[in-house]
Amino acid sequence: MRAALAAANTYEVAVDDCEYARPNGEALLASVYRPRGAGPFPMLVDVHGGAWRYLDRSVDAFLARDLAARGLVVLAIDFRQAPAHRYPTAVEDVSAGVRFAKQQAARFGGSDDGVGLIGGSSGGHLALLAALQPDGAAPPIAAAVAPPIGVDARVAYVVALWPIADPAAPYRYLLERLAAPRPARDRFFDPQRLREGHEAFFGDEATMLHASVPRLLTAGEAACTPPLWVAHPEWDENVTLAMSETLTAAYRAAGGAAELVVFPGVGHAFANFGGAQAENCMERVAQFIAQQLGA
Repeated sequence: MRAALAAANTYEVAVDDCEYARPNGEALLASVYRPRGAGPFPMLVDVHGGAWRYLDRSVDAFLARDLAARGLVVLAIDFRQAPAHRYPTAVEDVSAGVRFAKQQAARFGGSDDGVGLIGGSSGGHLALLAALQPDGAAPPIAAAVAPPIGVDARVAYVVALWPIADPAAPYRYLLERLAAPRPARDRFFDPQRLREGHEAFFGDEATMLHASVPRLLTAGEAACTPPLWVAHPEWDENVTLAMSETLTAAYRAAGGAAELVVFPGVGHAFANFGGAQAENCMERVAQFIAQQLGA
């Protein structure tokens, strides 16, 4: 039996690093945030953002620690990034992380039942692709990570924080912003850096379109649609509100349950840095997860 989710700051949190996969001999590491207490606790795989090219698993430390303190074992993973690796390698790595979480749940005081995915920005995109096609239906090349026998990569739910769900749409938007610059109110809006991330990971716009979550949903290519919760910051300029609305509308049209929550007065990645709205966001995330787990 899983332990139910608790209130904020209920548990002390231990953090350990481990290797979760080795595709083609390349070690992929994860930080495991574990509640100190009697489990088994639900497992959650965290996928960091960074335009598919930048940052690592440590960038989500605030939210991973917050959720672990509520009674979740959070596996924050690194994955293969551009420019050395292109789409869909990172999606394969996310699926490998889910399989690892299920296979090794007991090792971390967790349960292999009800594993979920959470990801922010480009990590939200990767989490969505892995959740909708957990056995690699979409990627056009064979997976480099061999799944453990008898362990699938299906998840019980997805939390997408300001996800770049349709890479082609923001890419076109970035080109427009670069062609006609104007002041940005979002401190993390860097159109040139974002453009470079898109191009380094996908290569061309046709591949961005192939990797579009709304396109995949509309085309009927989703193998499953686990419940989805989407956070959108009001001041976000990396992802527009219209893009988040398109995602949730496509998700519902494909038969999935999707909720979109707009957080006023904050910009992209706000929940990575603490503060009142970050705490509000984490409370809402915990409530959503508890509902999916029946806690």
